[in-house]
Amino acid sequence: MKKIFSVLLALFLASSSILLGGCSETQSDGADYIFDYAMVGNPESLDPQYASDTSSMTVIGNLFTGLVTMDDNGILSNGVAEDYSISDDGLTYTFKIRKDCYWFYDENENESVDENEYFPVTAHDFVFAFQRIFNPETCSPHRETFLCLKNAESIIKNSADYNSIGVTAASDTELVFELDYPSAGFLSSLASSAAMPCNKEFFYNTKGRYGLDDKSIISNGAFFIRQWFYDPYGHDNFVYMQRNLANNKYDKIYPTSLNFYIKDTYEESENSFADNESDVLLSFMYNKNKYKNCNVNKYENYTLGIIINPENPRYNNPNIRKALAYGIDKSSFEGQLSDDLKTAYGIIPPGVSFLNKSYRELNSEKVASVSFDGSNIDYNPELAVSYYEQGMDIMNLQSLENIKILVPENLMDTDYLHLVTQSWQTLFGFYIGIEEVAEDEYYQRIKEKDYIMAIYPMTSNFNSPVSFLENFMSGSNDFGYSNSELDSLINELRNLDNYNNGIEKYLEAEKIILNDFNFIPIFYKSEYEIMSSGNNDILYDPFTKQLFFRKAKYVE
Repeated sequence: MKKIFSVLLALFLASSSILLGGCSETQSDGADYIFDYAMVGNPESLDPQYASDTSSMTVIGNLFTGLVTMDDNGILSNGVAEDYSISDDGLTYTFKIRKDCYWFYDENENESVDENEYFPVTAHDFVFAFQRIFNPETCSPHRETFLCLKNAESIIKNSADYNSIGVTAASDTELVFELDYPSAGFLSSLASSAAMPCNKEFFYNTKGRYGLDDKSIISNGAFFIRQWFYDPYGHDNFVYMQRNLANNKYDKIYPTSLNFYIKDTYEESENSFADNESDVLLSFMYNKNKYKNCNVNKYENYTLGIIINPENPRYNNPNIRKALAYGIDKSSFEGQLSDDLKTAYGIIPPGVSFLNKSYRELNSEKVASVSFDGSNIDYNPELAVSYYEQGMDIMNLQSLENIKILVPENLMDTDYLHLVTQSWQTLFGFYIGIEEVAEDEYYQRIKEKDYIMAIYPMTSNFNSPVSFLENFMSGSNDFGYSNSELDSLINELRNLDNYNNGIEKYLEAEKIILNDFNFIPIFYKSEYEIMSSGNNDILYDPFTKQLFFRKAKYVE
């Protein structure tokens, strides 16, 4: 049952009527509710310049606000920035910082905004944040996101000091970014968690504890952290956040507070949602009957592909890989797949945006015809058998051993994989079964090369084609794929000053990957945000895996 905040209940729970922000908006606009979320995994750190795990990123997304924000369609809007300008050569970005966005730290823990507990966010906070990203002591995993910044590559190569990164404050309210080369993706990168501000004085006052506990984090976003409790041997673990009233004026914060219950497994999170203990569930599976009263958003943001252990001498033979690719009768998928799956002919899924449209739909006559070796991706049994026989002759083998495809649990209904394996069994005479394992075990086995063949779910860190393709750069994936020609092309795409010039290059990059047959796309896979009845406007970014509750509403 939803928790409606009356004045008396708010006083009882929070000991301060300031949490209400006035009692005239209790139900009419869906404001003033507590939202619960059963989150899988304890946040490793709430330091935006360091954290990368999903739980940390979700909490950070509700505690901090960056210069710009991005919605689930890849559309940018102002955050802490009031306005910005870009120089004609694309090398200088100047941001005007709004004067009504504040840092807040509830020092006396009375849950009200006292005069000495909040102060403005300034340009200097962003300068310090970017210096921390490039400070080797931070060990930030996000440096490569901002390679276009002036001196970034020199700093990474230890030939320049991290303080020379091209981010400066002309004043408290004017922030300047200088770039070594124009980058069409730079603005989008400023919406990432790593680009959140960091107050230098507060950071040093934590004495090395920044982001590691609820006393060592400060908020400039929609919520502030009230309590973070985690006992690895217990079950009642949670992160509790409250509305940051210091920042409620320039952009209204609808919920009064958030309870993020920390669960160990996805099954526990799913059970919490089923028991009405969680307001939102993220899932790869959607059952219309089971969730018929829920509000559901669908995101086509994954490509599921076949990968083969690069250390397996038989199945990883180039001719065998080609045989497998040409031996999939994708036309047989027609009318056989569930709503969460589509037949994949390319690498980048439909949910990735390009110029504010679906990449796959933008130039469909070109994108849909991405090909192997210059021909369309069609089932070609004669060619498949020919490649298979060539591979067997080279290896001096009569047959290949029966194996199982490794698949992470809760990803998909594996029955649909039989549409793939039946074609192979008919053509090549070997049997391929299916082995589902827990997600942690799956990725451990992929890393340790403890598999022969696997279904690999590929998505990107940001909503852009280049971010998706970066998964295939040398050293960027855990199934051993690399191609120097592709690396060069992706670096060229990173440096594009105008995305309008990129469509042909993206198609070329897809063809390079397809023609190597190391990742054979099978399905485009959907992910679902499922909100219980009455809940609306819980924004989900399917690429960063963050849920944002600032605009979350509940209306009976």
